[in-house]
Amino acid sequence: MSVFKGDTKAEKTLSSMYNVTIAGVKRSLITDWQYKSDIVIQLVWTITNLVAYGFLGLSVGQGTGDFAPTYSFSLFLLSSSAFWTMFTGNYEETAFCLREECARGTMGYLITNNVDSLGIMVGRYISSSLKFFVIFLVTTIPTFALVKNEGVNLLPHTANEFFMLIPLVFLSYLFMMSISFFMGSITLLVKQTTTIVRIMLYLVRIVGGYFFMVETFSGMGAWWLPVLLVCFPVVSGQFAFRKYLVEHNTAARFPDMALIEGGGTFGGISYGYILLINLGVCLVFLVAAYFFVGWMTKVARRRGTIEFY
Repeated sequence: MSVFKGDTKAEKTLSSMYNVTIAGVKRSLITDWQYKSDIVIQLVWTITNLVAYGFLGLSVGQGTGDFAPTYSFSLFLLSSSAFWTMFTGNYEETAFCLREECARGTMGYLITNNVDSLGIMVGRYISSSLKFFVIFLVTTIPTFALVKNEGVNLLPHTANEFFMLIPLVFLSYLFMMSISFFMGSITLLVKQTTTIVRIMLYLVRIVGGYFFMVETFSGMGAWWLPVLLVCFPVVSGQFAFRKYLVEHNTAARFPDMALIEGGGTFGGISYGYILLINLGVCLVFLVAAYFFVGWMTKVARRRGTIEFY
């Protein structure tokens, strides 16, 4: 039975964004539960990814380059995989959710029940986030312990580490939500978007420091480039994830200017300023995504492609 069925009064209430979001989350969770095998596959895929990057890091050992981390490369890659476990799955599922609704033939039904494109994607993102956060908790600590006996490094050693990290992770979460809205709304016009969605994910990972330290970009001759990049939430979130939970350095500034030639006496951006900058960037991207989704929906309705698969 659809969670959207009800009397006229309930349907009017559903028109509010809050109720639409709650109903969308509930509906997405019910759908996920009906396909429990997919949850198992995602769990296995996450573990495989963590183990693979762990052994890749072990094969490299301790880096010796100008921008190599001061700890093992396996711990570096594992921390990347752990951080992105919280964002990759919900980003992809949200980016593809409108296309899936069209494939099920339910897109028109949802729209007639006051559930617009943005409401569908918000519900999908939140429900997927709950699922992948559980997967994060279940997989990351055991995998760290299995591969390198370094599981303790993924846990805060002090309350200060934990409470400094939470806001940056949350802002990374909001930032990836906005990116998923941009990508998801494209499917209203262009249905085959699998490649471009994954290209965007890899681009964000690359500039975010997934595969190498963000300070490496200064090797291109622009010392200010890492400083610019850490202003984006996923970049500073990944940076802080390592600094606080791996290096346990709560006095870190963003980025690590000790590794970068140039910049004069500039010592990096402090934690407080990074929070404010990240918040501003998130607001800009979320507002832009809101208007972009609305615009794409209008274009799709005008062209008659909103329900096409």
